[in-house]
Amino acid sequence: MPGLATRVATFVLLVAAALVALMFAMRLTAAAFGCEFSPFTYLGISAVHATRAWLLAGVIAVLAVLLWLVLRHGEETLWLPGTAGGVLVPAAALARLAAEAACRHPEVVRAEATLRVREGAPDGTVRIYGRPLADPARLAAEIELAVRERLALVVGVAPLRLAVRPRILTVPQLKRHLP
Repeated sequence: MPGLATRVATFVLLVAAALVALMFAMRLTAAAFGCEFSPFTYLGISAVHATRAWLLAGVIAVLAVLLWLVLRHGEETLWLPGTAGGVLVPAAALARLAAEAACRHPEVVRAEATLRVREGAPDGTVRIYGRPLADPARLAAEIELAVRERLALVVGVAPLRLAVRPRILTVPQLKRHLP
């Protein structure tokens, strides 16, 4: 999920683009009806070309920073080398693999994994929801071992850090977490 800076930058870019499009639409509509109206004259921008050039350079720099904030967080992928090349695997696919490995345990009702790629290896957290009366420490240790083994088998490298956070459900909570 994108962070706050990415969402704010996206919002500012969309609002700026909408305002510029509206101003140009106003100018073009006025030109279509033969009027000399232009909303750009009401912005208080000096008519000196050097001032307009510096203003335009500043606007371009601000837009470039906003675009960088929006586009810097692409989908994380991990390169898995093979005999005839390799394949890029999204971190989300590895997270699904980790959640499936955790769900194979008989005392796990549901699992959610969040993985990132750090230094060429998966790294992240697995949240597990266990059956009532299960031992959380034992369940966390068993799940961590199972998920580490499964990821190491697929990726070829054991996860750098894998935090397993168990939550033991009560009987009334079971119906909300069952698949």
